Amino acid sequence: MTDEMTDAVTDAMADPITDPATAPIHWTPVADLVAIPLERAVPVRVGAAQVAVVRLIDGSIHAVGNRDPFSGAQVMARGIVGSICVGGTIHRTLVSPMYKQTFYLATGRCTTDDQVCLGTWSTRVVDDRLEVGECVVPPTTTDVLSA
Repeated sequence: MTDEMTDAVTDAMADPITDPATAPIHWTPVADLVAIPLERAVPVRVGAAQVAVVRLIDGSIHAVGNRDPFSGAQVMARGIVGSICVGGTIHRTLVSPMYKQTFYLATGRCTTDDQVCLGTWSTRVVDDRLEVGECVVPPTTTDVLSA
């Protein structure tokens, strides 16, 4: 390989368009921030994914998969936003309306089975408008109870 070819390969690898590690995140505008009620989950579509977005009273925003991995139903946006205390630390949660499993909003993980995950998506607010980015932690893709 010539030096020119090596330089071209190196440049292509560092190009944010071709290098997934540095590629820009694609953001999907989903709603005006004031349209998202506090302490409630709302369903949004981000590309092909159905996502449940939660805006908490402290101003934080979480986006988790809308698919309940235990039932396979797209229902997490109808779940109950709450909290649990683990080791003296309060964790915000979302409870499935189907079989009542509880999931951590920060990680998407089930509180009773850390192998099961709703998945999480990045979020940001730009000009008082909520945008959801790419999936950060992938969701469990099989129905847990039927597996």
